[in-house]
Amino acid sequence: MRIPGKTERRLALAILLSAMLPLLVAMLFANSLFRQASSIWFNPEVGQQLDRGVAVYKDYVKAIRDDMKHQADAIAADEVLREAAEHRNTELVEAQLDALFPRYPSLVELHIFDPENRPLASRDRGRPVDEASERSLEQRRSLSTDATPPMLVATFAIDRQRLDELERDGAVVTTFHQLEASRGELYQGYLLAFAALLGITFLVTIMLGTLLARGVTLRINRLAAAINLVAQGDLSVRVPVTGSDELTDLARTFNRMITEMGQSRARIEFLQRIGAWQEMAQRLAHEIKNPLTPIQLAVQECHRKYAGEDPRFRALLDTTLEIVEEEVGTLRRLVGDFSNFARLPNVELKESSLREFLRECSEQLSHLEETSIPGEGAFTDLAANVDITWDVPDEPLTAAIDRQMLRRVLVNLVRNSVQAIRDAAPEAARTSEASVIGHVQVKALAEEDGAIITIDDDGPGVPEEARSRIFDPYFTTKHDGTGLGLAIVKKIVVEHGGGIDVTESPLGGARFIVHLPRTTAQAETRARKAREGAISRPLSTTGGVSRD
Repeated sequence: MRIPGKTERRLALAILLSAMLPLLVAMLFANSLFRQASSIWFNPEVGQQLDRGVAVYKDYVKAIRDDMKHQADAIAADEVLREAAEHRNTELVEAQLDALFPRYPSLVELHIFDPENRPLASRDRGRPVDEASERSLEQRRSLSTDATPPMLVATFAIDRQRLDELERDGAVVTTFHQLEASRGELYQGYLLAFAALLGITFLVTIMLGTLLARGVTLRINRLAAAINLVAQGDLSVRVPVTGSDELTDLARTFNRMITEMGQSRARIEFLQRIGAWQEMAQRLAHEIKNPLTPIQLAVQECHRKYAGEDPRFRALLDTTLEIVEEEVGTLRRLVGDFSNFARLPNVELKESSLREFLRECSEQLSHLEETSIPGEGAFTDLAANVDITWDVPDEPLTAAIDRQMLRRVLVNLVRNSVQAIRDAAPEAARTSEASVIGHVQVKALAEEDGAIITIDDDGPGVPEEARSRIFDPYFTTKHDGTGLGLAIVKKIVVEHGGGIDVTESPLGGARFIVHLPRTTAQAETRARKAREGAISRPLSTTGGVSRD
């Protein structure tokens, strides 16, 4: 069984106290209020006054009803009406009803029936009893002393509100006396209900408090474990980002910090490796360049001095001179590549619009065969049959860049994509001027703290096993490559305070993603930390990565 930790127990106790203390205070306060209200409302004088009030109301209603009975007696006692009804004089009965009816405002209807219960005459007020606001009271009176006398039926209207109020007040008074009689039981029931509520709240709070506290402590423990792993040097650890509270913000900030630390470490290690490779390239260039000219001159001198007529030896000398000059030329180009790599200039950053930058690049690099970079030569007829598109953003997309150096990055990446497409295409397609053998797309997008430039192609792509080394100096998959192009690209991007990745492209080939900071201060800070770290830390023996 898992034993809760101290933080978990404290959080659960805090939640329990937060829930129970207000409930206990409310229970005591309610108990006091109930006792006070009970002593006020169940006062005997209150009950007596209520009984008196209902009795008065009953007397009032009884007086109304008695009045209507007296009115019926008065109508039935009219001598003219009685005599007319007894002699069944319909005209006289109706005339007398016309005289009597207006005298009694509460009357609704008056009916006179003969001894055989046949109607002689009737009068009404012109509208029936309104059940919503009135109640009817019917009174029957005989109009003679005979065994079967004529009958008078009078219907009166009583205000319904009075009777309804009497009934409601009577019900309230009855309920009051019932509550007064069962006050002790009611009080005990309230106490039991509060006690049950308190117990249920206690159990629910314990469970909920434990669950909530466990959720908080679990996330804290995950964060602590991740920090321990980071302290041991593991920068690949991440904590789950769940919820929407301060711990969520802390987890998100922690992950972002570790990501930046990993990127910073990668920059430092890359700059260490690049620095070592640049130093080695400089030495190699110096050591190789010096003997090239004497070797070439010596062979040329031997070829020139031979005056013999031996055709076989002359052919040998010609072949030797041709081979030596060709290989010396290759070594000179290699020395030039080494020298250019060793003398990479530092970037000069300035906040610029990527929209304008890409528009300039799209105009200047629309035909790679017309483009050249000092020290790297021209791309003769390289982009033939390859469609290069530039997706220039509508918004400015500010980023800290060195326009000349970043242009060099784009040229290198676009050139690599074009070369990869052409190398993978059949010979007939490469030489045909009418067909398009591939596509390259350059696009700029905004990201959280800067911008990215993506270079996509539909070529063969970069194998997944080679992606971890693609930017390493002298790593290449080409038969005639030096492996310096992408190393130079990454060096420039790192000097921008950014990063570069290679993944699979939606077009089916390779996608290179260049990340650039938004502000110059941010870029210079990252680049400076990387350079300082590369100087202060010992050189890592791990390999790094290039496609060129």
